[in-house]
Amino acid sequence: EQQEEHQQIPILISVEAVFSKFTISPLRNLNFGPMQFGNEMKRTFEIKNDGQFEFKYNICDFNNEEERAKIREERKAEQESRIADKAEDKEEAKGKAAAKKPDPKAKAPKGKADAVPDGTVVQVSQYSISPAVGSIAPDSSAVVTVTFNAQGAKFYDSTICIDIANKDPGNLPDGIPFQLCAESSIP
Repeated sequence: EQQEEHQQIPILISVEAVFSKFTISPLRNLNFGPMQFGNEMKRTFEIKNDGQFEFKYNICDFNNEEERAKIREERKAEQESRIADKAEDKEEAKGKAAAKKPDPKAKAPKGKADAVPDGTVVQVSQYSISPAVGSIAPDSSAVVTVTFNAQGAKFYDSTICIDIANKDPGNLPDGIPFQLCAESSIP
């Protein structure tokens, strides 16, 4: 048996944790103004990914607590799944240090099953919002179209909730409120 003496070499490690970064334009609302009964108008807003990683977004009625709770649960399940996958990968790496690499195709179906169905439409009062669900790659954006259908003689003021996955939980934890307003009038 040989006795070899090894010298310790310090290795510096740096880690940066980041949340999803985004901008919404216009910032707080869409105003359709007055419209004649029976007409339809479309306006858009943009959600831009200013961060380093792709993120998912969901849009729902801000007053629909059940839907907002469902979105929170989905986000929590996604986070727990990622943590469990990392722990599982770590255990496999320890147990199979000399074993062959896992087949990358084995995880492909899982990714497809977890994929977000881009394009859904959400109806809030007289407003149709599309796509209400999607994912945005870094340095990309999604243009969301809001269609207002004027009915009766009434002022329509609604608030939608924009939820961005992996955003800072201390900043608007219940989602980003975004106001929609329009006036329908009968001539």
